[in-house]
Amino acid sequence: MMKIEKKRIMRNVYVVHFDSQKNMAETFLRFQEHYESPKFRNKIFTHKEFREWYIQNSKEGKKTGKFTYYKDWDGFNIPSNVLNPFKEGKFNPLTEKEKKLLCLFKNVKGKFYIIAYHGGGHHLLGHELAHALFHTNEIYKNKVLKVLKRYNLKKVEKELLSIGGYGKHILKDEIQAYAVSLNHELMTDIPKQLMKEVNDIFGIHSPRIK
Repeated sequence: MMKIEKKRIMRNVYVVHFDSQKNMAETFLRFQEHYESPKFRNKIFTHKEFREWYIQNSKEGKKTGKFTYYKDWDGFNIPSNVLNPFKEGKFNPLTEKEKKLLCLFKNVKGKFYIIAYHGGGHHLLGHELAHALFHTNEIYKNKVLKVLKRYNLKKVEKELLSIGGYGKHILKDEIQAYAVSLNHELMTDIPKQLMKEVNDIFGIHSPRIK
């Protein structure tokens, strides 16, 4: 049985912790890709449709010819409005895991942000929390955007687009989140001074997580 826990870490930010990466990815797949996929953003789609596309378009899928999504993604992040079409039945039939995530937030009112990680992966929280701050804290977002404007980030953007899971509309958000944490997972280095500046801003605005 899947184990899943919810915790509020800021007034409008919730962390969802899963027992395994596979359970997390199976739960979040359609929520996340409805939010940010270059192909399925704002569209209604089945797991089968996404699977077929991902094999042909993701970096690992092109290499192996296999569906590697559940191994490819270590964390997830979505704004609460992404839940709406699922609540409204537009994605029916829902999986049991999708239903369980909706159930976790059925009594939460107003706008909020959800980030997810699995196992002991606390190192992922910085990356996902950076996404949450970017979308819920205008002061943080504006400070970070001013930093990004001073750098040529075309090579980093090109690499993110080549991975196959990121749309152009989220590139600035992704770069700042990788600057906070997980830069080592990219082949293209984010400038060290940029990372320092973004992390300084992150340190001011992020909560202390135990």
